[in-house]
Amino acid sequence: MRFNIDSPFWQFLTLCVRYFILNLLFVISCLPVVTIGPARAALYSTVFAYNDNEDVNLGREYIRRFIHEFPRALGAFAIFIALAALIVFALAFWNHLGTKAAWVVLPILIAAGILVAVTFEYYFPIQARFTNTFRNTWSNALKMPWAVFGKTLILLAIDVAAITLFVFTKWLRILFVLLGFSWLAYAKSLVYLKAFDQIERVSRGEAGDGSTSNPFTPENHSLPTASLT
Repeated sequence: MRFNIDSPFWQFLTLCVRYFILNLLFVISCLPVVTIGPARAALYSTVFAYNDNEDVNLGREYIRRFIHEFPRALGAFAIFIALAALIVFALAFWNHLGTKAAWVVLPILIAAGILVAVTFEYYFPIQARFTNTFRNTWSNALKMPWAVFGKTLILLAIDVAAITLFVFTKWLRILFVLLGFSWLAYAKSLVYLKAFDQIERVSRGEAGDGSTSNPFTPENHSLPTASLT
């Protein structure tokens, strides 16, 4: 058998190595915990770049984008942590009381938790894909999950499937540690890009319903920054 570096097998193996490096860098940059936000923004920024140009150096691109996304993503992640901590504390407090008022407050807190979770799902990919103000990025992240609700359900289904496989399939845990985060981000990036494209088409009046404006897109919404220089 003749060695052929261009064969599908070697191309797939090379791709696995590239995504292993990306996955390793992501895991390492998440270790301080407070840097999870910048790491997530950089991960999606990198896989978006890969979708635009498959020849991009994933490891080097991730490092560049981690530095670029760090300040805003760090602040955003701190806000998410504060909101999550507040909701968890309130849930524990009202659940412990066990009063009639608690039965009114608890559903509101659960709804707030869901809102924070789906906003977190979209925030860092939106930051990674678009140049925008901090305020408008938050506005988009709050509105977009409901504007493209079908795709939001797909994203959540991917997360649930990944968690289920990780918990109940022992051998996949090793594979997940080696490649899981980067491959999961790539799979979800395809859904995010479809969602972003849908919103942009609506904003250009191409949704087929005669709409000429999009309430989910801020006025200073700019083009994607997938080709970062």
